Amino acid sequence: MRSPMNKDEERLRSQFDFSKVERGKYYERYKKGHTVSLVSGDEDFDDPLDPERTDSQLVEIAGKHLLISRLVAAGFEVAEPLRDKGIDLIVYRGEQEFTAWPIQMKASTKESFSLDRKYGNIPNLLLAYVWNVNAANQGEVYLLTYSDAEKIMQLKGYAKTDSWMKKDCYFIRSAGAELKELLKQFGMTAEQWQQKIHATG
Repeated sequence: MRSPMNKDEERLRSQFDFSKVERGKYYERYKKGHTVSLVSGDEDFDDPLDPERTDSQLVEIAGKHLLISRLVAAGFEVAEPLRDKGIDLIVYRGEQEFTAWPIQMKASTKESFSLDRKYGNIPNLLLAYVWNVNAANQGEVYLLTYSDAEKIMQLKGYAKTDSWMKKDCYFIRSAGAELKELLKQFGMTAEQWQQKIHATG
């Protein structure tokens, strides 16, 4: 006789449909050896039963404020569009002649990298990758043009993945040492902000 389900099992069964599960389907393959592969996805919704999963809205808010603080410290003004159509912030200068640049921000509690081909259609777009937004002293910001990000995709081989070639987008949750080394040149100091943004205009 089966023992009664505990609360965790009841909650799990309410989230997923197990009616078509085939018992022992992968047993023989498992006996021969196996590996575990982590599939990239939305880190905020990996485990629907995890009560401590990250709130994606809070991540975006924290990332946006970290990014704004860095831009203001570098001497720029910042505006937020009322509608989000691929542009999260507009950074601008207006002392002698008004100049503005659109920014698409990718905020993460970890060190994720992503690119969507649709952003290649926005003139002068800057991509800001904001990492470790939940760790006050570890927040990092990398600023790339779309062209810079495409080069990273090529160098890392991401441009040859099915995700990029068939779906026009790519996402990796954890950067790893090699990608971090490639991105190092795009890490922002106040002086680098000035050079990068002005070079884009």
